[in-house]
Amino acid sequence: MKIINNQNFITNRQILDIIQLLGKEYAPHTIVLYETRLDMFKFFPRCFNFALDEFSGQLEGVYEESTDTVYIFIFVQTDDGDDVHSRQLYSLHALMHELRHRFQAVTNYLTCDDTRAEQDADQFATSFINERSRQISKIMNWPDEWTVEEER
Repeated sequence: MKIINNQNFITNRQILDIIQLLGKEYAPHTIVLYETRLDMFKFFPRCFNFALDEFSGQLEGVYEESTDTVYIFIFVQTDDGDDVHSRQLYSLHALMHELRHRFQAVTNYLTCDDTRAEQDADQFATSFINERSRQISKIMNWPDEWTVEEER
């Protein structure tokens, strides 16, 4: 698996360790983490034909099935200010969400129903992060366990 990442928020080792908790059906060919909008230009020639939604921060992540690539936009994670752990946590949630879309694509699970696929990906990501909070906190070197709270 190829990872394109500046590693200022999440290291490649941390990504690999978390993906190991999931299984091979979740591992895409490439993962790209954009820490800033500038990274989108920096990595553009190699990997992504981005649209206005991604650049403006309206999306946290995208799974592109044709290239088997997951894109995560860390710069979107600003709900709790500049708290690094919070940005890491919600970026990991976005990663789990997009990896679930990868799983859906390779297993033909819910691929015909976009609404159910989105709900499944959200529920999966939240459950995964919360049920494995202790393991994820250890991988991320957080002093405390964190959980994800979904907006209703």
